[in-house]
Amino acid sequence: MDEVAWRWIPAKGPLISCLVALHGMGQDGSVMARKLKPLSDRGVALLIPDGPYRFEIRGRDSIREGHSWYIYTGDQDRFLKSLETTEKDLLDLVEPILDEHRVKAPQTTLLGFSQGGYLAGFTACRNPHRFGNCVIASARLKHEFLTEELASGLLPAVLLLHDEKDPMTDPDPVRESSRILSEAGADVRVEWHSDGHQLGEGSRKALQDWL
Repeated sequence: MDEVAWRWIPAKGPLISCLVALHGMGQDGSVMARKLKPLSDRGVALLIPDGPYRFEIRGRDSIREGHSWYIYTGDQDRFLKSLETTEKDLLDLVEPILDEHRVKAPQTTLLGFSQGGYLAGFTACRNPHRFGNCVIASARLKHEFLTEELASGLLPAVLLLHDEKDPMTDPDPVRESSRILSEAGADVRVEWHSDGHQLGEGSRKALQDWL
């Protein structure tokens, strides 16, 4: 991630927590920064990187650059390898920054929206020593890749944010994620909102209350 942009938004006043936020596919960190910046007024520092994979997005009258976190073609072995690669790059980026600011695991939350949510759940469950908390928004836990971690019981606290009428992601896998995490001993909570497939006002309010 040497050439990947990232943003650090310090907390105003004493640091309560630090939120590492991963955007959705085709977005970049500026979207998350705009949505989450008000949390800095409440003692939450924000660390927001861009996804490492760049691709062209063509609109009717424009072309822009989008970002993604991993390569997904439906091939599960390749998906796992791509998650593992990005996990390492993400840790290489965020750990020195969090250490510099003396942010410990209990204060640190890894949040991912949509595509970023799959990476957030995967990475946080595999690294609870770094991320004491995890938020999966508009996505589910990829539990198939986390058999050993779920069996260990060493898991972060998890918040699942979802709209039951989300037009892109069904709610039943989210309920299944909650059940699996709970049975594995995780502190898990589901907050349903009416924002659709986005981090809207309802989901941000639930996030703020949970933090």
